[in-house]
This record gives sequence, structure tokens and C-alpha cells, in this order.
Amino acid sequence: MGTPEQEGAVRHLLRGFSAALVAGVLAVGLLLGGAEPASAYSRPSEVPNPFQDYSAQDYADALWNLETEVGVRTRDQRTSGDCEVITFEVSDPLGDQPTRTYTHIADDDGWWCSGDDADTLRAELDEKGDSSKNFFHGRPYENTAQRVPYYGSWADVNGNGVTSRTEIHARDLGNSSFTLSGSYWDHYTGQRVNIGTTETHGEHMIPVGHTWPEMQHRSREDRVAYYNDPMNLTSTIGSVNREKSGHTPSEWMPSNEDAWCSYAMTWVHVSAKHEISQYESDIRHLRGILWECLDNELPDHDADTLPQGRSSDLDWPSLPPEEYPLAQAPDGTSPRDMQGKEHYAHAVRLLEREVPVRGVERETRGDCDVQTFTSTHPRTDKRLTLARVISSDNRYCAGSDGDRLRAELEEQAKDSDSFFHGSPLSGQRREYFGYLTQQQDSGLTTRNSVLERDFNQTEWNSTDTGVTGGEFHDPYTGEHHRHTAAETVVDHILPVEHAWIELEHRDADERSAFYNDPKNLLATTRDSQREKAGDGPRNWMPSHEDFQCRYAAAWASTAADYQISLYASDISVLRQSLYHCLTDQG
Repeated sequence: MGTPEQEGAVRHLLRGFSAALVAGVLAVGLLLGGAEPASAYSRPSEVPNPFQDYSAQDYADALWNLETEVGVRTRDQRTSGDCEVITFEVSDPLGDQPTRTYTHIADDDGWWCSGDDADTLRAELDEKGDSSKNFFHGRPYENTAQRVPYYGSWADVNGNGVTSRTEIHARDLGNSSFTLSGSYWDHYTGQRVNIGTTETHGEHMIPVGHTWPEMQHRSREDRVAYYNDPMNLTSTIGSVNREKSGHTPSEWMPSNEDAWCSYAMTWVHVSAKHEISQYESDIRHLRGILWECLDNELPDHDADTLPQGRSSDLDWPSLPPEEYPLAQAPDGTSPRDMQGKEHYAHAVRLLEREVPVRGVERETRGDCDVQTFTSTHPRTDKRLTLARVISSDNRYCAGSDGDRLRAELEEQAKDSDSFFHGSPLSGQRREYFGYLTQQQDSGLTTRNSVLERDFNQTEWNSTDTGVTGGEFHDPYTGEHHRHTAAETVVDHILPVEHAWIELEHRDADERSAFYNDPKNLLATTRDSQREKAGDGPRNWMPSHEDFQCRYAAAWASTAADYQISLYASDISVLRQSLYHCLTDQG
């Protein structure tokens, strides 16, 4: 980077150039050292269009790339002297690559910061960047001051003598030649617009400013390719473009909801293709839309394969395994057997479409706390509220405050099928769930059935109804153990403590079915069980990495089967684990 005075002079000079002169200089630059021309479009209908009818397979590909290819961005801003230090961190979605850091110094308005503080900070950041290949010191984005010299103007990138802006306008107008007359369908607003009488812009759906933290450190070829990519460009009314400005999907979506699937597809496709990171809030938003779009394209919601067909205009960095995302899990009664692409793909779909999302709030009311859980189904949006009165240590809260609050919640729960008044589990486990004594198909109790399944060289009592010895492999640690009555336990993978919030309000048969479900049970050691306790995946995963995929699949399967809600943070850990499993399975 040059000195602030040099960079300021260059910026001032560029602002003084006429648009025609800048465009001419850029055109020469592209011809001398730009990207290889794409195949020239001979007519507007050949120009790829982001607003098209996508298939179920296209949406599956988009979801796959969203979870495996698109970097996750965070933003932090701190004041240092007279300047602001703005830092973006980009993490790999699967955690396989080191985090990249992009930082720059700006003034209060987001522009170049001058002065001694700025010089000192820039020197520090330059030194840090010199010592790390994953740390990048850049500069603030100042719209046209960086847009033209870094990205170029509208260019003829495929050698047909027509700029990309003219190409996409002619495409949207439906013209037979690259002429700009007539009317186009504005996908953002859902109305037909006359280009001759209405201010019309060539709109970058992923805005230039959003790409700046990363793109300023890429080659000019990469920036020009992004800037002129027709799959990121659409014609829209100027005022709508200004309204959208640099907003991301969680902040702004087209008023025309019919365009949402294509708009979400574009954000994921262009992000994956051009390696542009997205904020977690936008990834969540895009994920929800794309799953709905996929479901809407499936003629049979119980199908286990996707209809054939991919858009030739989508070029993804990677494609999912054929089992993704509709595979039906093979039959089986052991979480130890929940391995392979079919299981993991099935678990992903359950996690995204069938497992309710849990939220929690806690409010102190006198001597007690009111803890309120919400459970929201991801596909139907059905929402339940489950509230209880507890003490500061999460037990039953006695006294007048507790009695009064319980009466209030009980009154609120009357005649409601969406609000439930509950209580803490403490002291009620055996009363509500009993023991692992339910008889299985084998004729054995649940405990003995699980031990027989998980043991090698099983030893029995004299009536062959009770396991007395054997050896087993602890899936949580990967260690081998000899069975002892004191140290061998049967553990619920999805803990009873977590399931209690909902299961308290189910009937005895459903609670018993959950408690005795062999797909949620494993033989392990008492030490492993104590370490895991009632923790969710966000706080605990097996130290034995070879079992983590099966553990994640078991959590998703059990939560879906019994409609037990999971915290978003737990879902995030399970999601990343399952996609990692699918990519490793290749």
C-alpha cells in the first residue's frame, strides 16, 4: 500500500476523470491483461438468466454448497484513537481451513482515516499481514472510488462487442438483438416496466460493497469476472436498486415473493462460485428459503430420490452425493449402525425439516424464576410455549411466590393447545419414565437387550434372561471395557433431561417409548455418562471422532421421531458434523 497522501492523490485524480476516459482505460486494461473471453453470446436469449425455473436438484445443489463451500463471515468494529478498526473474519463452513481475517482503518463515516493514529495503525496491520498468509490489511470501500479502478466498468467480457450491462438488459427485455427498447419484467417488484420511460439499473444482486473485504485482495481478473457475471445481474427500477442498496437477504428481500427462490439461489450460487462469504444471519435466511423451494419442487414428499435435471447455467464448486438430501435411513435398531451416506443425508433432512427449534428465556419474579421455552417447527411454523416455575438452582421453587406463579401459569394453560405449564424434572424421573424394563421383541428387558446388542462374548444368568458379563467398545471414548454391574450403564444419547420439556406433557406410552427406544440407547461406562451428563452437542461431543457422525445422526433421528426441540446452537453443531460426514464419505 502507498502512503495516505499518495493514495489520497490517486483517489482525487480518479474522481476528476470523466466516465468516458475511465471506461476507455479499463477497456484497454481488459484487452491487455483481463480474463479469457467467455463464449460470445450471439443473441440475448443465450445470456444466462438467474431468474429461471430451477429444479429440485438445483435447490439441493444450492443447499449443499451453502453448507460446504460458502464461508461464514463476522464483523467487528472498535475505536482506536481517531479511527475505527473494522475487522471481518471468514471461517470455513466445515472448519477444515484456517480462519481468514480482513481488516481496514476507517473514519466515523466509513471512509479513509487520516492522521498519526491512522498511520500507526496501518503500519501495525501491514506488519501483521506480512507475517500471516491468512491476515489481509485493506482499505474502506468508497463506492466509485474503488468500484471503477478495482472492478472496472461494464465490460465486453466475452468478445461480442456488447457490454455485460447491455447484454442483461436485452436479455430481460426479451429482444432478438442487443437493442435496448421495450419493456421488461422487474422480478423485484413483480411488474412490467418500460425501459424507455423508467430509470433502469443493471443490478448486482450480491452488491459490490458486500464483496469488497475479500475481493480487494483478489486478482483483477477475479473482480471483473464477478462484476460482469450475468447470473448475478438483473434489470430493475432505479429507485428499487437504491432502496436495496448494499443490504443482504436477512435485511432485504424482493417485494415480489415469487422471486425469492431465484434470488436465494443467486446469492448462494454467486457466493460459492466467486468465493464470497456471508453472515450467519443471511446463511440462516437463505437456508430456510431454499429448503422451502426444494420441498415445493417435490411431487412426492416421501420420495427418496430427486427428479433428474440440473440447470446448465449453474456451475457449482462441488456437487452432493446422490443420496442427499432425501435418502431414507436403512432399517436398524442400533445407533452404532447409523453410518453411511444414507443415514447422514436422512439425518440432515430431519434436522432441517422435522426437528423443532427451541428457545428459552428466564425471568426472576420474587423468590422464583419463570423459565419459558418455545418450540417452533421448521416446516409448519407451529409454535408451542412451555413454562415452569423454578428456583435459582433449577429445582422446584416453594413458597408463596412459587404458588402464585404456578397458579398464573396454570390459568394461562387452560383451554390452550399451544401453552403448557410444567415443572422441573428433579425427583420425578422414575415416576414419569420408570426403568429400562420394557420387554423388547427379543423377550428381554430394554437394558438386557441393549447389552446383548452392544457386547461381545456375552455371558448370561442361568435363565438366559439377564446379562452378567461380556466385553464392549465404548463408542464415546473408543476404549474397550469388561462389563461390571457397577461401571457399565445404558445411556440415552439424547438425554432424558433435555427431552423432559416436551415429554412431560405427553402420555405415559410416549414417554415409555422414548425412554426404551434402542436407537437412542448405548452401553457405555459410568464415567463417560457422568462426563456427558445432560449436555447437548454444543457442549459435548464424543471424544472418539469415529463415532461423532453416528452420534449426530442419532440426535437428529430421536429429536424428529419424538418431536423434541433442539437449541439452534445444538442444531448448528449437528449440521456441521453431518455435512462433514457426508463430504468425508465422498
